[in-house]
Amino acid sequence: MIIKASTDEDAAAIIELHKQVFGETEGESVARLVADLFQNETARPLISLVATDEGLVVGHILFSPATIEGALNCSGVILAPLAVGEAYQKSGIGTALIREGIESVRKLQADYVLVLGDPNYYQRVGFRAGHGIAPPYQIDYPEAWMVLELNPGTVSTIKGKVRCAEALCRRELW
Repeated sequence: MIIKASTDEDAAAIIELHKQVFGETEGESVARLVADLFQNETARPLISLVATDEGLVVGHILFSPATIEGALNCSGVILAPLAVGEAYQKSGIGTALIREGIESVRKLQADYVLVLGDPNYYQRVGFRAGHGIAPPYQIDYPEAWMVLELNPGTVSTIKGKVRCAEALCRRELW
């Protein structure tokens, strides 16, 4: 398995991967999110990584810019979405994509990474709930809205609502 920055040539495989992984209920919506983020020059993802196995895209992760209302002295990203093909799940590919992505985000000197996802999964790589950053919409499971602090002490002082790419602000995604 190889993890690398995605290219324009990977786009169709990435979109198809998200459709398959997220299934009938969410697949089209998540695939549209990815396509919209790729096409919007002002909100293009900062980091887009793929995991490949013998040239086949088997995993994908995106990190897009995020700001917090009223928090002018810090910067961050949102991890969304993450997908690993069904045959490759539970093999560490998702965790490897997250870790590689976080290292890339650190190089950009971001202060935090936000994610909306399964707490049992994301807490294993250091994300935590119970912070002062509000999602764009009220969510049914607030414990799923988590942050990973990259610059110690930054997140504890932040209180405000996240602002992110328009594509990420569709209600159906929250």
